[in-house]
Amino acid sequence: MHFNMKILKYFVIAVALIIGVTAKDSAAEPKVVASIYPLHALAAGVMAGVGTPALLLEGDVSPHDFALKPSQARLLQSADLIVWVGDGLEYPLARFLQNLPAGRSLRLTEPGAASGQNLHIWLDPDRAQQIVSALVNNLSTLDPANAARYRANGGKLNQRIADLTIELEVQLQPFYGTPYIVFHDAYSHFERRFGLANRGTVTPNPERRPGARHIRQMRETIAASGARCIFREPQFEPQTLAAIVEGSDIHIGQLDPLGVGLEPSVNGFFHLMRNLAQDFTGCLSRP
Repeated sequence: MHFNMKILKYFVIAVALIIGVTAKDSAAEPKVVASIYPLHALAAGVMAGVGTPALLLEGDVSPHDFALKPSQARLLQSADLIVWVGDGLEYPLARFLQNLPAGRSLRLTEPGAASGQNLHIWLDPDRAQQIVSALVNNLSTLDPANAARYRANGGKLNQRIADLTIELEVQLQPFYGTPYIVFHDAYSHFERRFGLANRGTVTPNPERRPGARHIRQMRETIAASGARCIFREPQFEPQTLAAIVEGSDIHIGQLDPLGVGLEPSVNGFFHLMRNLAQDFTGCLSRP
């Protein structure tokens, strides 16, 4: 009886240790923060089955100009990995991240990228696949116990992006060369990939209202190019848009590169890209 009780005692200890290790492993999933919705969606796909990343900025907040709330600063401080494009896009993050230990920041563009360079890199499916690969590598280093899961998720995600690319090529092919105007130059990666014909931008800087001279130039561009649509963005309310289109029969559409109103999910990137393609085709197909 004494021998059996001793065995039972060791069995209980062993079970407690196993439960403790399991709980510890579960609690040790990496804390990942993505700056914007598209990056969050890709990170969520890579982390599926392991954990869920946090989203720093909602889609209706411009990443070009924002002030960190105390709760957002605490979120960043506690993160194991912060995924962002770079100081050319989320400029307010640059100074904050300089004070964090090395290895906690996954910057997707070179430091000090030239102003005027289009940093909306996720709108190019090839670059989106590169982002997925970077996430897989960084998360596998951070959390080697789940490296196989990250690699498998990344492979599936990149195949889905390849399939999506073919789908959008078919959808957008009828609109090759159809002229239009955008609010600001956020779409060149998408446009080059799918053969779209941007003929001008309302403003070179989305945070600044264009002047009278630029408005006149936009009117001339619309007349000369025969642009079928002019696209606004939900993050900005340019009061000059009405002045630009006055007297013309150009259609007003909307493009959203950031996912306003979309629920964060592993499918978020695909919803965003399909919505963008539909916004293009919906306006450009109008007579």
